[in-house]
Amino acid sequence: MFTKEKALKISVIVLGLIAIYDLIRAYMHTINIWHASESFAQMSQTADTMWLMNFQGSLQLMSGLVYLLIVWKAKELSPYVLIINAFANLYHLFSVSVNGVLEMQTSAWNGQYYMYVYVAIVFLTGLNYVIAEKRER
Repeated sequence: MFTKEKALKISVIVLGLIAIYDLIRAYMHTINIWHASESFAQMSQTADTMWLMNFQGSLQLMSGLVYLLIVWKAKELSPYVLIINAFANLYHLFSVSVNGVLEMQTSAWNGQYYMYVYVAIVFLTGLNYVIAEKRER
């Protein structure tokens, strides 16, 4: 296993990569929304779906910038932010499942599978730090 310092360094790197990923998604969901919805998501381009997609992009811009700020100014928070991110995404997956949204999907693009990998990476990276920290006590 990793030492606490090494696990923290990995958490900082992963959070930085997640920040860049969120900033790319922010661009795709806002400025490049028409191309992204047609080419990648292959979803219906109604006013409601485009508004929600654009709103999601603005939230991704905020999270990407906040993650970069944490990487720059408060590195020690990185593993905990990763765990919070994972739980927030798991909450989303739980709520769409409970409300039957997963069964209603009509898009050919199943981005949810990328999100499963995303959630696993952020959760396991944060958990790795927590385990390393407990072991060194």
